[in-house]
Amino acid sequence: MRTNEVGIQPPQALLVQLLVILAQWGFGVWLLPVLHMVHSTVPLRWTAFIVCIAVFLLSKKWMVKFFAKHNANPMFKDQAKELITEFPFSVARNPFYLLDFMPFLGLTIILGTLDPILLHFPLFFLFLNFYIVPAEEKRLQIAHGSAYEAYKSRVKRWGLF
Repeated sequence: MRTNEVGIQPPQALLVQLLVILAQWGFGVWLLPVLHMVHSTVPLRWTAFIVCIAVFLLSKKWMVKFFAKHNANPMFKDQAKELITEFPFSVARNPFYLLDFMPFLGLTIILGTLDPILLHFPLFFLFLNFYIVPAEEKRLQIAHGSAYEAYKSRVKRWGLF
């Protein structure tokens, strides 16, 4: 049985969110409060921003290698041939999506506004939680049946909840 493809993939949704944040910055239109930061913190803010982006990019590189090691596709185009339950999947069923928080954190720090972290990230998270993840879970259920049910019962979707 074949499931329908998800029309919008997480990288596309993330890119749209980031473009909206950049448009807000370009036009100076913020919906949430702007943080008043001392000018002397600019180098520290840039450092924190670069660290956030580096962690995000390195996690994506690791994700691609991790899935390749298991002969799987991180974009979930093919049916999962094996159920991956080793770390980090032993902690959360969607561990790689958790690090998608980092660009939003970095942009909050560098731009000095709360919109990226309190508005755009929650929208992106809701997209993942109610659109992407259910489709992925349906595919895993079809492919692995009771083994996936057992895995689901012992590992939470997002780690803590």
